[in-house]
Amino acid sequence: MAGSTDGPRWLAACALLWLQPGAAQTLPPVSAQDTALLAAACVTCHGPGGRGAGSIPGLRGRGSAFLLARMQAFQSGPVAGATVMPLLMQGYDTAQMQALAQWFARPQDARP
Repeated sequence: MAGSTDGPRWLAACALLWLQPGAAQTLPPVSAQDTALLAAACVTCHGPGGRGAGSIPGLRGRGSAFLLARMQAFQSGPVAGATVMPLLMQGYDTAQMQALAQWFARPQDARP
C-alpha cells in the first residue's frame, strides 16, 4: 500500500521538531507571592532572611547571577561539599530559580 510508512515518519518528524530547544515552551513568570513561599523554604536552612546560619552560607545580598549559577550547578548534579541542595534543586524550574536569585540578591527592605 503506497504511503503506508508516511504515518510513522510524520510522527517521528513531529517529535524531533517538538524536542528542538527553540520549540520549548516559555515558563510563566513566578509571582512575588510564590517567590516568597519558595524563599521561606530556603530560609529554613539558610537562616532568617537568608543571611546564613552557622556553616550554611548566606544568600542575602549576593549577586543574582552568582545565586542562579549555584542553583543550576546543584541541579546539574553533585557539587563538592553540598549536602541536600542537589536533591532539592531537582524540584525547581528555571523561572523559579531566577525568581529566587533575584529575591535574595535584593536588600531585605527592598523585597515586595
